[in-house]
Amino acid sequence: MANGKFSKPRPNREEEREIEQAFRQVTGQEAAPQPPKQVYDEADPAAFDLVFDEDALLDSLPPEEPAQEEPADFVDKAVVFLNKVMDFCNENRKVVLVSLCAVALVLILAFIGIFFISTSDPYDKTILNNVMIADVNVGGMTKDEAISAVKQATSQTYSTLDMVVDLAGTELRLSPEDTDISLDVKAAVNAAYDYGRTGTKAEREQAYLDSLTGNHIIGLLPYLELNEEYIKEVLDGYAEGNGSTLTQASYGLEGGLPDLDAEDFDPDSAAPTLVIVLGTPGIRFDTDTVYEQILDAYSLHTFLVTVDGLDTLSEPDPVDLEAIYAEFYVAPVNATVDLRNFKVIPGTYGYGFDLEEAQALVDKAEYGEEIRIPMEFIAPDVLNEDMFYQDVLAEYQTSYKDRSSLQNNLKLACEALNGTVVNPGEEFSFNNTLGERTSAKGYKYALDVTGLEETNLLGGGISQVTSALYYCTLVADLNVTNRTSHKLIPGYTDYGLDAIVGWKSPDFKFTNNTSFPIRIEAEATDGLVKVAIIGTDERDYNCAMDYEITATKAPKTEYKDFVFDNEEGYEDGDVIREGVTGYTVKTYRLKYDNATGELISRDFVANTTYQSISKVVARVAPEETTEATEETEETEEPTEKPTERPTVKPTEKPTEAPTEAPTEEPTEAPTEPEVTEAPTEAPPPETTAATQASPEPTEPATEATASAE
Repeated sequence: MANGKFSKPRPNREEEREIEQAFRQVTGQEAAPQPPKQVYDEADPAAFDLVFDEDALLDSLPPEEPAQEEPADFVDKAVVFLNKVMDFCNENRKVVLVSLCAVALVLILAFIGIFFISTSDPYDKTILNNVMIADVNVGGMTKDEAISAVKQATSQTYSTLDMVVDLAGTELRLSPEDTDISLDVKAAVNAAYDYGRTGTKAEREQAYLDSLTGNHIIGLLPYLELNEEYIKEVLDGYAEGNGSTLTQASYGLEGGLPDLDAEDFDPDSAAPTLVIVLGTPGIRFDTDTVYEQILDAYSLHTFLVTVDGLDTLSEPDPVDLEAIYAEFYVAPVNATVDLRNFKVIPGTYGYGFDLEEAQALVDKAEYGEEIRIPMEFIAPDVLNEDMFYQDVLAEYQTSYKDRSSLQNNLKLACEALNGTVVNPGEEFSFNNTLGERTSAKGYKYALDVTGLEETNLLGGGISQVTSALYYCTLVADLNVTNRTSHKLIPGYTDYGLDAIVGWKSPDFKFTNNTSFPIRIEAEATDGLVKVAIIGTDERDYNCAMDYEITATKAPKTEYKDFVFDNEEGYEDGDVIREGVTGYTVKTYRLKYDNATGELISRDFVANTTYQSISKVVARVAPEETTEATEETEETEEPTEKPTERPTVKPTEKPTEAPTEAPTEEPTEAPTEPEVTEAPTEAPPPETTAATQASPEPTEPATEATASAE
């Protein structure tokens, strides 16, 4: 141990003892007896055993607070056990053993504390002071004592006494037999016992403080069995007979309701009528208030209720029209859709009344007057198949000349086209939809263009309807599967946006590539052909059309010889027919973001080629010439520009390409089938409300004798 922890005496040990003795003298404490100095031999292991003076250790501890009184048998056993622990520690004074004894002591004390807490009751199993049940102070009683006391107090009250209701000199009596009243005493006592024992700590403390200064009354209504319906009937009978002359407004619906389903609803059917009878002033007997007073009396173990204010004249309550409206209003229901088979679940009509008009009638009416307010049917926003057709995907209109035959054909074509529904994935065919144009269907002969010649055809001119529909399919971003352009530029639409039809060829076709059905609407009236495609717009962009002239072909000049005194009266150099310039045009679809208006893309749609027509000039022989000869010369002249002035497009003005255009992107290259039916004469293009603007060529082309549609 020479080099161990206790190999040297602790420094300044004598100074510490002197300081402790001086402190005790100053504070008036007697110095604890000092153990005699001992000299330890480092060679003797026993010299390092700790020496305890039990009396001195106990004297130095602070005085203990008086312990809470607990069961004696448990405390005696705990003291015996602690003495045994202390004896064991005195006999084994090694540092390690003393530490173990201290741990055991802490555990024992903790166990004793837990036991005291778990078995303690702040009120020694009695009810908190000054708690009242049925006028009995059960404070300080046990549950059994309280049950006995309350039963004794209520045995001759609830079961024998009538509840007397004093109505300004008139008495109503409610007997125990009629009200079937009984008190659950045990439940009431349990509530009294729980008072001060339940709730938060703050609530329990407050309950204790309140018990020191006043009474706490246990309301008995929750523990009473009572025929409340009988009490209400008695009060209502009294009020109806002689208790009250005040009447309140009454109301209700008069008349039956028709079937409100959209498919079966008859708009001409009669709607029900709301009838309101206004109240009249009088003496008010408020049965609800008296009823509550009776219940309070039963709860407080009293059997007399005095009702005041029965002789006061009162006004009836105002008519609450908003509450009446909410009670009778039936909201219309919009149609819904079954997207699996594209079937529509029809909506239903609703009904209500005009609140402002009804309020005006009520304000003018007298007490007791009857007011009749007709209900009104309310149609839903979407009834049937309209559920699918809420958005205009595209619309376009063109003008036509007021010729009776042309107008007749355009109207018939639009009527046959109007209302056509194309389901998702279905292909539309113009010819299949309209069928053959015959006189039996009312079609007439009208001028039309067959190739480069003007011809009178049955049903002529309806390609103007097809062209408007073609434009709408492009703007609606539908998939065009078959389209043929005119050979000459038509006068009623922009370059590259026309489509010609004939029976049975050519045809115009497109596929509905959206997720919902679409409907075509068309009409020809007031000199305008109007076409629209209606459906459900799922796009986050909108479309516009543009075109670009990639090549031009100037008309040639042809000469026709005439004798000097020809019957036609031509003079040399007279123009018999103006030439028409041919063009190659690229059509583009522009997509704009709905939110920002920014251009998203400019997509190529189709190439369209319009042919040129030669200019014809009269060549008249001199007067001396006796034999006329006809020679035709073809000379190439500088490129002329179209007379038709297309309207301005929303994008930059296109530049003209060289006369020979590259053959690129021929997705819808025009074909040249034999045309048996084509558009008739048409006016020069005009700008309309729905017409998309387009860039104009530098020089307009003149209309050919065989005028384009």
